[in-house]
Amino acid sequence: MIGELVIGGLASGSLYALIGIAIVLVLQSTDIPNFAQGEMAMFSAFVAYWLMQHYGFSWWAAVGLALAFSVVQGIVVQQVLIRPLLGAPALNAVIATLGLNITLHSVAGLLWGHETAIFSSPASDHAPLNIFGVNVAVDSASTILVSLAMIVCFTLLLKHTRAGIALRAASQNQTVARLMGIRIDRAFALAWAMGSVAGAVAGVLVAPLVFLDVNMMGPLLIKGFAGAVLGGLSSLTGVFLGGLSLGVIENLMGAYVSGSFSEALSFALIIAVLIFMPEGVFGRIKKRKV
Repeated sequence: MIGELVIGGLASGSLYALIGIAIVLVLQSTDIPNFAQGEMAMFSAFVAYWLMQHYGFSWWAAVGLALAFSVVQGIVVQQVLIRPLLGAPALNAVIATLGLNITLHSVAGLLWGHETAIFSSPASDHAPLNIFGVNVAVDSASTILVSLAMIVCFTLLLKHTRAGIALRAASQNQTVARLMGIRIDRAFALAWAMGSVAGAVAGVLVAPLVFLDVNMMGPLLIKGFAGAVLGGLSSLTGVFLGGLSLGVIENLMGAYVSGSFSEALSFALIIAVLIFMPEGVFGRIKKRKV
């Protein structure tokens, strides 16, 4: 039983990690916590559902187009909403993302209604896998593998491509990056596009597990923030491990302590981490040269 609980926790933790990574990609580059990340992901999931239901696209084609939409969505949000606020107090941008959260929620309700819908998955009809004597649902296994692939792809992109290196330089010192000829607006647009894609993947993965509706990403956004804080906001790998850890802790607490208090106990752990390890369990302490 404990093996199944751990696998289930890793699957849910993978979703927390994807949202946490989406948040941290934007936060590291622009110092803006994107409180609209969940609604942006929900909107992309609805685009995939709309393409399947009304235009007959296959699951793979619809999801591929939804991910392309998420790239455009992230860039448009950065260029239209966030870019004019660069240099202004950070609170202005925070309020802007909160406003975007409400706007996307309302627009999604207007376009697709507030009723729940079933979002199919190619893995739903497959029999569970038996791994070392533990039954693992194909949905759970695919969620873990996809989230792992996403963190590997983002890490490689940031460390081994010109665009990724430019983004890292812009996030560390915008003035020096400009002097080096780096287009700050393009670098930040890349960060928002990457964050939007990570969120969209989380939305597409969570939609088959719960009913698709305009409220489905609210709890996941909170867990994404919590997992990111637990792992440490300075490292994508730390955020990934933090999300996984949070998912496993919740599952084990729900089974062996109390299902009704598992989330409260998890957030008590987060508070403890903030008090005693402000950089997170897997985070790095930033050192400044003087």
